[in-house]
Amino acid sequence: MRDSGTGWLTRHFRLFVAFRYMKTRRQQAFTSVVTAVSILGVIVGVAALVIALALLTGFQDDIQSKIVGANAHIFVQPYGPLLGDYDQIAEIARGVPGVVDASPSLLVNGLIVGTAQRSRFVNLKGVNAAGEARTSQLLDRLVEGSAEGLSERGNGAGHPGIILGSALAKDVFVRIGDTVKVMVYAQDMLTPWGAGGMKFEEFEVVAFFDAGMYEYDTTWALIPLATAQRLAESGETVSFVQVKVEQPFNTDPVVKELSDRLGADYFLMDWQSQNRAYFAALELEKLALFVTISLIVSVAALNIVATLVLMIKDKQRDIGILMSLGATRRDIMAVFMTQGLVIGLVGTAVGVSLGVAAALLLDHYEVVQLQAQVYYLSYVPFHVRATDFTRVCVFAVIVSFAATFYPAWRASRLDPVVSLRYE
Repeated sequence: MRDSGTGWLTRHFRLFVAFRYMKTRRQQAFTSVVTAVSILGVIVGVAALVIALALLTGFQDDIQSKIVGANAHIFVQPYGPLLGDYDQIAEIARGVPGVVDASPSLLVNGLIVGTAQRSRFVNLKGVNAAGEARTSQLLDRLVEGSAEGLSERGNGAGHPGIILGSALAKDVFVRIGDTVKVMVYAQDMLTPWGAGGMKFEEFEVVAFFDAGMYEYDTTWALIPLATAQRLAESGETVSFVQVKVEQPFNTDPVVKELSDRLGADYFLMDWQSQNRAYFAALELEKLALFVTISLIVSVAALNIVATLVLMIKDKQRDIGILMSLGATRRDIMAVFMTQGLVIGLVGTAVGVSLGVAAALLLDHYEVVQLQAQVYYLSYVPFHVRATDFTRVCVFAVIVSFAATFYPAWRASRLDPVVSLRYE
């Protein structure tokens, strides 16, 4: 039965027969149940794969956004301990296309003591308030207080201002306006017991920030750059110059251009390189999860094989009649391949729809809660990327289609004489 242009049934008889065989009849109830189970298997596998990829993608996107928001995008560091000509470097960085702004920063490790003698180790970041506001989003995430007090005189209480992470403030029992004491180790300080000793400085708490990451909120504090330099006895030097760019996810052109302008005396690192190992681990976990859950789809494909085998067993007489009427072996093979492909397409379409809907609902209502102390996040975000569910669709359809080859080939090899001998 070849396409002769004599009517819709003649031109499309392969599709007609395939869909005809999928209709339920009383004597074929078991085969129909197996077909439904095959479709359900594909639905479950595809939906699970979409939700799992949305989970890991959301986790990765949320971590990236918070890291980008709490830090600058590129860091210019010296090969030595500290950076002296930071004003010149910042000016050069501002002249690079794609750079928004640049500002210096000095990191100092210390111990903060709040009320009731509650103390915690703290990473002090000495910054210029205006420069920090232009190069990171940390000052945009203040939950209480104002960044105006981040100066040598604070809000007028006579002490330099300090901005604490919200969780750190709770740990040391302080509120806005309280005075905290900070201790740092000064290596060059001379004491009766030799070189090196503890230096103390009192600060006025002027604001709290909430970066959204437990690590930042419990261990970081911002202080004026001049105060940090005095505490660290670093003179007119800083730890690095931080640079903000227009496209944080494409920093390579800026890094290359800035490196060429600065020469070989400086080391440049962007935020992605700084966290490369962490994001590589997330990508590997995402790949492993895709491979693991895709086995569900593969099992569903085996159900398609079983469905077609049963269908072919029930339709031996029909196959013999079709072949005796002129249907080719290719026609018979196409009929059963179409049937298996339809099962895969229906299962994939429904599975993707359910998976995307479930992921959006789980994300909207923040269903899966987490301990921020362990996972850095308070809940599991679900982000559905077009590339992810497209990859799932292609994989599921290919696996379903591949599962049809052997049963369809066996159907096409049937001898019509043998099929009709006892009919």
